Amino acid sequence: MKFFLKNRARAGAVLAVVILFSIVFGVWRSVAVQAGRVEREFTKEDEFGESVSSTLEDLAYHTEAFVSACQTVLGEDEDSAALRSAAQTLTEKADDPIALEGAYTAVQRSAQALQSRLLVSGEYKDEARWAHMALESDLSILRQYDDYNAAASRYNEVTAHFPASLFAKDTAVVFD
Repeated sequence: MKFFLKNRARAGAVLAVVILFSIVFGVWRSVAVQAGRVEREFTKEDEFGESVSSTLEDLAYHTEAFVSACQTVLGEDEDSAALRSAAQTLTEKADDPIALEGAYTAVQRSAQALQSRLLVSGEYKDEARWAHMALESDLSILRQYDDYNAAASRYNEVTAHFPASLFAKDTAVVFD
């Protein structure tokens, strides 16, 4: 202890290191706590036994069905390829809410574009209609997970600022 008491520079350096470590550890801990909340809400089942994760699996299945129905009428194009890729991403990363932002947005945009083109073509048959209705139902259900969406929004708020942004993986998907 005398080593630090006799030299203010050493004591100041040790104090600075301790403060810096405390800040870094505190920020890391805050990000980890928020990420844990998002992951818990992502897999928490509601009163019907459904969770965000299981609804995303349903969305991936219905997206794939809609793409298949669209391709029989419209053929392969950019929108159907983007929708198929998004469905594959939803399937592969259905357990990671932080990695799904792009896939969810792609499903919304591409499904709307394909449905519009089907309506214009006059070939909007029952198979495509039912698949699109199931896809839209899944999207609607995802918007109703208030606890998850609140946790994801909070995570995104925390990780949007420095120094928390250094510890964040990506933004969590918020269903709106």
